[in-house]
Amino acid sequence: MTKFLCTFLLAGMFFCLNILNANSQDKDKLAFWNPELSLDERANDLVSHLTLDEKIAQLNYEAPAVERLGIPEYNWWNESLHGVARNGRATVFPQPIGLGATFDEDLIFRIATAISDEARAKFNASQKIGNYNRYSGLTFWSPNVNLYRDPRWGRGQETYGEDPFLISRIGVNYVKGLQGDNPKYLKAAACAKHYVVHSGPEGDRHVFNAVPPKKDFRETYLPAFEALVKEADVEIVMCAYNRTFDEACCGSSYLLEDILRDEWGFDGHVTSDCWALVDFHEFHKVTKTPEESAALAFNSGVNVNCGSISPNLKGAVEQGLITEEKLDEVLATLMKTRLRLGLFDPVEMNPYNAISTDVINSEAHHKLALEAAEKS
Repeated sequence: MTKFLCTFLLAGMFFCLNILNANSQDKDKLAFWNPELSLDERANDLVSHLTLDEKIAQLNYEAPAVERLGIPEYNWWNESLHGVARNGRATVFPQPIGLGATFDEDLIFRIATAISDEARAKFNASQKIGNYNRYSGLTFWSPNVNLYRDPRWGRGQETYGEDPFLISRIGVNYVKGLQGDNPKYLKAAACAKHYVVHSGPEGDRHVFNAVPPKKDFRETYLPAFEALVKEADVEIVMCAYNRTFDEACCGSSYLLEDILRDEWGFDGHVTSDCWALVDFHEFHKVTKTPEESAALAFNSGVNVNCGSISPNLKGAVEQGLITEEKLDEVLATLMKTRLRLGLFDPVEMNPYNAISTDVINSEAHHKLALEAAEKS
C-alpha cells in the first residue's frame, strides 16, 4: 500500500511539473510576451490567440484572467482626481477647482507626479499579493477637463474651472505628471473625461442632447481635450453619457473617430462612462436592443465598456451587427495600453516597478499638498 501511494504521489508530481513546464514553454513561444517586438506586433499576436468569448470578456472593465496564456485579470477602473482614491491611505491634494485656482502649471505637474508615484507604489504592492480588484490598477479616469459654466451642475469641484485655456494648461501638466517621462513605459495612464459637452445638469446627463453652436463647440468645449491628446499624449479618453448633436457620445463616430483619431491623431483607447451604453436603448432611444447598443459603441470607437453591455457583443456578432475582425482591431488597441504600462514585461525591465510604499502619504507629499492649498 505504501509503495503504491508513493508511486501515485510521484506520478502526480511529475504531471504537475510537466504542466508547469509546458505552460512556461508556451509562454516563451508567444510573441506578445516578447518585449523586443513592436506594440502592434505584440497586441495583434495576443488577440490572435483568443477565442471570441475571451475577446468579448476582455472588452469589459472587469477583464478576467486568461490562464492558458498567462494573462492575469485586470480591472480598468481607477480614480485620481486629487490623489489616489478608494484604495487605502494616500496623500489628499486640494480639489481640482482649487488646483485650477493656483494658475501654476509646474505645481500641477509636481502634484500629478506625486500621485503617480503613490499609484505605482500601491499597484506594486497589490501585485505582490494578487490583488486585481477595482481601484488597484494603473488606468486612472482623471482628469476631468469639462467646463464649469453653471454652479447648479453640482460637480464643478471636479473641474479646473470655466476657462478653456486654463483647463488645457492645468490638464496637460496633470497628464504629463501622471504618465511619467519614460520613453518606453507609462507610469500610469491618464484619462481625459467626459468627452464631450458634459457640464450638467447632472440629473439629465443620461437623456440630455447638447447642441451648442459649432463655434462654441470648437472654441470652448473641445480645446482641453485636443490639448491633452496633442500635447500630453493622454492614453485614455472617456466618452460621456449625454448626446451631442443628436448622437450618443459613446456611439458617435464623428466624435470618436473623425475628430479624436483622424483630426487629432489620438493613439490610445476610449472607455465608456459607466453604464453609458445602456442609455442608448433605455433613454436616448438611438438603438432598440442591448446587442444594437453594443455594436454601435464598438463600431463607433469605444474600446472598453464600463458596464454590463459588452457581453451582448456575442449576440451582436451572431446577428451581423459587428464583425469579429472589428473586435480584433478594437481589442488590440486596448491591449496596447497594458503593454505601455509594462504589464507583460519582466518586472526588472520597468523602472517604475521599483517604487516602494515609502512614498505613500509621505512627508514630502504632505508639504506639496500644503503648498497647493496655500496657492489655491
